[in-house]
Amino acid sequence: VVLLMFITITFSACAQVRVMTITNEDNSIDELVSVSIYPQDIHNAGYNVEELKVDISSKSQAQAQTMVDKLNQKIYDDLFLCFDEETRSILNSYRNGISVIKSEWKNNTYAIGIRFKNIDIYRYYYGINENIKPEINTEKHFFYDKMYYYASTMYVKHHELFDLVNNYYSTQYPVLIESENNELLYTYKTDLRRQHSDADYITKQDGEYYHTWVVDKNNLDKPIMLYYNVANPENFILVGLGITAVVAIILLVVGFILNKIKKQKENQSEEIKKEDEN
Repeated sequence: VVLLMFITITFSACAQVRVMTITNEDNSIDELVSVSIYPQDIHNAGYNVEELKVDISSKSQAQAQTMVDKLNQKIYDDLFLCFDEETRSILNSYRNGISVIKSEWKNNTYAIGIRFKNIDIYRYYYGINENIKPEINTEKHFFYDKMYYYASTMYVKHHELFDLVNNYYSTQYPVLIESENNELLYTYKTDLRRQHSDADYITKQDGEYYHTWVVDKNNLDKPIMLYYNVANPENFILVGLGITAVVAIILLVVGFILNKIKKQKENQSEEIKKEDEN
């Protein structure tokens, strides 16, 4: 199960910040923060656009590195206090389990991110004890089974990278970055065309499908549902064999009738021939 969650926060006309949490197919989790600026408005607000770009990218990378260092320190501290070999083995597997995702400015947009190697490291870092695995149910049909996956949007509760970056922006650029709207979206990304869901809307980009739910801010654990159909080949084969048998019987009956008609005609021809001879 592949999951993609957007938290979109619209700021003043000078800039816009988008926050995304993505669960990838390889079980890794990305936390991304992108900043889009409007050069003319930035200039009118009294800022140097190029200097602001350099500042945003460098400070964003510094904040992301802070998260990486924090996780490594957490692992070190827990290892120092742990004497259970099994637990120590797990903690050691978490080493280098978080990395910085960097990008370059493109179309006046810059994105910085953190990648957790797997969900276990994500849960460890944020101290999540609740079950975040989807519940799976099956609805039986003759030609197919419908597989239902039920999960929640609990990922919207955790996004330390946004907290770090936004704290810097609001402190450094209080006029530039002023929050006006706060819309929460939860998106599941898949390359399967036959994947369905109860999403509020579905979009397609670069061969991948984005199932997006609007999340109520008062219900951050909003349940979501995805499903897809799995064919029952045995029943298709049985129906195919049945159709083949029916067709075969029909052909035999038709052949029998045609053969009988042919013999009748032959008998009639023989009788006519004998009468002519007499």
